[in-house]
Amino acid sequence: MNEKSIKKITDDVTAILLKKNQDYGGASFDLGLNGNMVHLWDKVSRFRSLISRDNQNVNFESLEDTLKDIIGYAVIGLHILNDDQIKDKIYGQY
Repeated sequence: MNEKSIKKITDDVTAILLKKNQDYGGASFDLGLNGNMVHLWDKVSRFRSLISRDNQNVNFESLEDTLKDIIGYAVIGLHILNDDQIKDKIYGQY
């Protein structure tokens, strides 16, 4: 693991996250941290399922796709934590 290998992964995740955000119209932010936790929980459950069957007979998301989605949802969670406009939209003015 080095800076170059990490950057390759994060650049790929960034591209995927931007495309998905455009496709879904920012819906990942609509339910705040609780909704984000549900998305993460789903992906972690998917990860556990893929690991338990050694990534065989997978119809849709691969193990790699699932891990990238987990990173993506973690980034969305950080955006929710750090963006006052998102907080105001979800929780109202403080």
